[in-house]
Amino acid sequence: MRILFINRYFYPDISATAQLLTELTEDLAAQGETITIITGKTAYTDSHSVLPEQEIYKGIRIMRVGFTRVGRTHILGRLADCLSFWISAFVNAVRTKNQDCLVVLSDPPLLSVLAAVVQTIKPVKTVCWLQDVFPEIAVRAGILREGFVAGCLRRLARWSLRQMDQVVVIGRCMERHVLSEGVLPPSVTRISNWADGTHIKSLPRSQNEFLRRHDLVNQFVIMYSGNHGVVHEYETLVALLRETRSVPGLCFCFIGEGAWKKRLIETARAAGWPHVRFLPYQPKSLLQSSLSAADMHLVSLRTDMEGLSIPSKVYGALAAGRPVIFIGPRGSETATLIREAQCGYSVQPGDTQGAVQAVLAGYEDRALLEEQGQAARLFFSRRFDRTIATRSFHQVFKSLSMSPAVRSLDAPVLSPPPRSG
Repeated sequence: MRILFINRYFYPDISATAQLLTELTEDLAAQGETITIITGKTAYTDSHSVLPEQEIYKGIRIMRVGFTRVGRTHILGRLADCLSFWISAFVNAVRTKNQDCLVVLSDPPLLSVLAAVVQTIKPVKTVCWLQDVFPEIAVRAGILREGFVAGCLRRLARWSLRQMDQVVVIGRCMERHVLSEGVLPPSVTRISNWADGTHIKSLPRSQNEFLRRHDLVNQFVIMYSGNHGVVHEYETLVALLRETRSVPGLCFCFIGEGAWKKRLIETARAAGWPHVRFLPYQPKSLLQSSLSAADMHLVSLRTDMEGLSIPSKVYGALAAGRPVIFIGPRGSETATLIREAQCGYSVQPGDTQGAVQAVLAGYEDRALLEEQGQAARLFFSRRFDRTIATRSFHQVFKSLSMSPAVRSLDAPVLSPPPRSG
């Protein structure tokens, strides 16, 4: 099958969606599928980087398009960045011939609209791999005001998702949300995000160079590894740092970048907290070492983001065989899997004492910590390893290849969508 993917970031970028898409397409190409990627010329973490326009990577054809990089801190700039990539990707998607399936992710937002429009121009099956739900996530994060514009974008997003041959969601809470938006159940498939269990395993402390390099050998390490984004709980996390500042040998290590990292650094410095460290994103080759350096991992999600986003950092923690403390809504996918796996603690946002007790439970009982870590790795191996997820995607594509031809180009696909609920 000839499959065209569109996402703003791809190999060699190290952002979460870039790594997931890279691993998926590597496995699909290894299975004999013909893969083409339309992505951006610059990296998420380095706006000054310029990658080659054309490249073949492990049999995958990469087409990189230009887009503006002016808007991370301003709504108009964000809009310009999204539109510039959207237009460039659309033109290239229309020009790319002989594709059986078009798969779009959700960076930038509304790539599902792009796919729906492309489908009116050329006969191609469409799949939206939904990593987050727009515009709801932007409205609740305060990036986009509720009103006429948000309402129009909401109707456009609903319409486009209903046009997809398949919508792939990454958790049960997101599945419930998408179904509530009027997308029919046969078109919705749930495939969780993953980590690569071959490359990320539990590494003994005695063999962990990361611990020695960052002077963490004698510390009890609580690690937050990944994006520090607007969807993640912040206030409870800061309160947790404040309440645990006097615990001897305890260290919180924050790895990655994101919207609230600068704010957190300033808070920690102003308070003079000696037990908080900050590091940049780690190369993929060092993930086993960095993730295994933690005694426990910290994952968070704002209450109002339930069903709209699911932190993918939890899967790396499970792969490394480490317990997880989740600060987030009880009904989210992350809270559910921690309960199922019995591999850590789920704490509601605002419950600072619950978060402190979770930290101290592992700090004071290393046998329990070891038991939870083993449960984490076992659950990961059964549910969230790379090969499990990519095999599920391959089944989706094989099913599409055997399904009837795409809808007629004469169908009124641009008519206003029916109102749901």
